[in-house]
Amino acid sequence: MGVVVNTNISSITASRILAENRADLEKAMERLASGKRINSAADDAAGMAVAAKMRADIGSLNQSVRNTNDAISLVNTYDGAAAEIESILIRMRELAVQAKNGTYESPDRTNADYEYAALKNEITRIAGVSAFNRMTVGQGATTANGTTTSADTAFTFYVGSDVAKTGNSITFSAKALDLNLAVSSSTLNSVVDATSAGQAIASLDDAITELAANRAQAGALINRLEHTVSNLMNVSQRLQEAVSGIEDADYAAESANLARGMVLAQAGTAMLAQANQAPQYILQLLRG
Repeated sequence: MGVVVNTNISSITASRILAENRADLEKAMERLASGKRINSAADDAAGMAVAAKMRADIGSLNQSVRNTNDAISLVNTYDGAAAEIESILIRMRELAVQAKNGTYESPDRTNADYEYAALKNEITRIAGVSAFNRMTVGQGATTANGTTTSADTAFTFYVGSDVAKTGNSITFSAKALDLNLAVSSSTLNSVVDATSAGQAIASLDDAITELAANRAQAGALINRLEHTVSNLMNVSQRLQEAVSGIEDADYAAESANLARGMVLAQAGTAMLAQANQAPQYILQLLRG
């Protein structure tokens, strides 16, 4: 190549390489400062799109974990009320067995029936007021005329993140906790005499059996929901690991890139200065 003044090719080349090196150096600094490998769509357009979708799923999965924990709390509320009613039914059966005994006079049975009737009312009260987030969990259904029946109260829990997939909803059919409605005799008979006490024992046995079945269903659902929480947390963790691999900066690699970039930037600056001095050699030719 000839010796020219107007176009300093060496300077242009050094300037271009210096700009490239400085861009790499600035990119390494940006990643180390932010902790992210992708700081704009230009860094990795495809990776950014995938990471955005995964972040949406992660947020939804974490909310589903909260949904499921709320569901567990609701079912536990139901089971707690059922446990208290079970204690009441056991006490009522004790009173009925006591009233069945022939050693008691009518006034004695009447006195026992006072507690028996009070406990019956408490069952109805507990069933009507036991609520989660102001939703009654086991009262039963109320008809148009205001009559309460022993129909189930259905709760649907959403425990997923993708509406396109089936199986992300779990339903809890809360049986009526007011056993005055649920037992076959439609009432837990009084204990004012030996005959009615015997009938009450039979009704109470039905009520205790039904309540035990209701509690077993609630307990089974709680166990299921606990496994649901564990699975949701596992899926969320794995997605976060994947997003980290896509988005997060590798500090070891970026630190090496930073060191390399700084050396090359300093070397490039020095070479650009040398290239800019090259035309001075032409003056020596002219002096000769």
